[in-house]
Amino acid sequence: MSAAKRIALVGLPNTGKTHVFNVLTGGYRIVANYPHTTVETERGRCRIGDADYEVFDTPGIHSLYIHSEEEIAIRDLLFCEKPDIIVQCIDATHIRQSLALTAELLGLKAPLIVCLNAFDEARRNGIRIDVQALARFLDMPVVPIKGVDDRPAQALHHAIQTAGAGTKQVEYDQQITGAIHRVARAFPDTVPYREKAALLLLLRDRSFAGSADAMLDDAARERVRVEVKASRDTYPGNIARAISACESNWADTACEAAVTRRHAGRARFSEVFARLCRHPVFGFPILAFFVTLMYFAVVHVAGALEGLLSSMIVDPVVNALAAALPDGLLEDALVGHYGLLTLGVFNAFCTVLPILTVFFLIFGLLEDIGYIPNLVVLTKRVFEKAGLTGRSIMPLVLGFGCKTMATLTTRGLPSRKEKFIAIYLIAFAIPCSAQLGIDMAILGRVGFKAFLIAYGTLVLVEIAAGVILDKLIPDEARSDFIEQLPPIRMPNLKALLNKTYHRLYWFLKEAVPIFVIAAVALFGMEAVGLLDILKVALEPVVVAWLGLPLDIVDVLILTIARHEAAAGLLLRMVDSGGLTYIQSIVAVVITTMFVPCFANIVAICKELGVRAGIGMTLAINVSSFVLAGILSKILLATIGG
Repeated sequence: MSAAKRIALVGLPNTGKTHVFNVLTGGYRIVANYPHTTVETERGRCRIGDADYEVFDTPGIHSLYIHSEEEIAIRDLLFCEKPDIIVQCIDATHIRQSLALTAELLGLKAPLIVCLNAFDEARRNGIRIDVQALARFLDMPVVPIKGVDDRPAQALHHAIQTAGAGTKQVEYDQQITGAIHRVARAFPDTVPYREKAALLLLLRDRSFAGSADAMLDDAARERVRVEVKASRDTYPGNIARAISACESNWADTACEAAVTRRHAGRARFSEVFARLCRHPVFGFPILAFFVTLMYFAVVHVAGALEGLLSSMIVDPVVNALAAALPDGLLEDALVGHYGLLTLGVFNAFCTVLPILTVFFLIFGLLEDIGYIPNLVVLTKRVFEKAGLTGRSIMPLVLGFGCKTMATLTTRGLPSRKEKFIAIYLIAFAIPCSAQLGIDMAILGRVGFKAFLIAYGTLVLVEIAAGVILDKLIPDEARSDFIEQLPPIRMPNLKALLNKTYHRLYWFLKEAVPIFVIAAVALFGMEAVGLLDILKVALEPVVVAWLGLPLDIVDVLILTIARHEAAAGLLLRMVDSGGLTYIQSIVAVVITTMFVPCFANIVAICKELGVRAGIGMTLAINVSSFVLAGILSKILLATIGG
């Protein structure tokens, strides 16, 4: 059987690569209207006609001339894997920016296809793209995609089956063309994309110079070095600037050949709303509206669903088993305090699942309309005080979705100081989406004021931690980069429901086993007396310092595995009257700050190294106990027991 052909999906951030990946593979990965949804190269397989294909979904890349670590990995994939077909995804509403990347991809002389995403939105914005004219100019297939629910598998499959190496190339002046050919001939035939490799060396791309050296022996390395130096020395002017100007002019010509724009009239509602979302005065009331909407939906809508499931499933089953089983070990193991059903299965399906369903729907809505990047701009001024710039704020906001994914997005930050601060703040006082949803339900049991106190505290300690780290860590050059803002879009109901379904499916697949294992583990620890020993040892800290009941130890143990499992147990404690008003606030705060989940710890070690990752985890744990204890004392002094 012949080896599978390889398809690489590339493009600027937020240009629909993951949607095309889903179209080709028939699977599903999260799609959202903001950059960095994909943080690592994902691989999938598909069959088109009689051939098998391996598909690579890559993070966004702005240029083959690299400016960040994450882009190096994508370029290395192109040079090392040498895919049989490259599919460039282009956002039709920002086609000029993408065509600049097309100019560079043409230099690879590999079969290239363009997927033109958001085609219908571009038309609504007054952008008319003649697809046939663009295909003729590029000399490659161009597949328009009208919306997130449009699945043009047939057209895309046909383009992939018929794709061939394009003949269209960017035309440089004669001296640059000669320099490229001379340097390319100095490379051995085993080096892929020799002309593009020569161009990158002429551009003085230091990140590629190291990769090129690794592909060459000493003699070839010296030949290439001599040719590059001679070409740069003899060129009259700045050769890098001349190359860039040629590619920019080519992109302009491509736009002139296929794109027309109507005269812009009055600003549309989406543009006005986007400006208001990031406005320093109006932006915060809009943020408050969305947070309040999410809070009341989780408390009341999810609370009603939870009550319905409890009355229809949990109570009848628990009562029936309690009546049928003799008192003793078996009854406790199934429906007791640490029962397999009560703490494990029913807690996951009937308590946590309704909360996450409502929360994921609203969170997905905010993703799809494009609110998240505007929130980044809104909070930029605040986080700049904590040593962060525009580029490093996006990972923090993404931490409210998944802290592990958000940690991985920091690899694109050029400053190690910014990277360290961002990773620390993500792990410290930012709840992931699942925990945030359940925390809202917990605090909703005791009142909206408790929610404001708990999350107001987390915001303050988060900013304070950033300011302290900014003062302690030596200054480095900071980047002024911020991602291009996506347009505010009307959400697609089908896509939103599909995304919510898959998030819930992944929760059930990954978290439910943890709920069950946790129930079994806690039951076993209690049965052998280990849990009591642990509680006695921690009593001075938990009771005397934090002012919490000893049962909170169970919650802290679960936090190490998954925060939503711990939050689910905490919710049961609130429902059973096991926590007072103040204790509920303190418990939410410490479980949010306490040890990051295991997956996040692994991501931290991956990005910063094992030593720094372990040190950061220990620092977070110590500070979480200290700060939660201080909060407890303040609340007792101001509110009373």
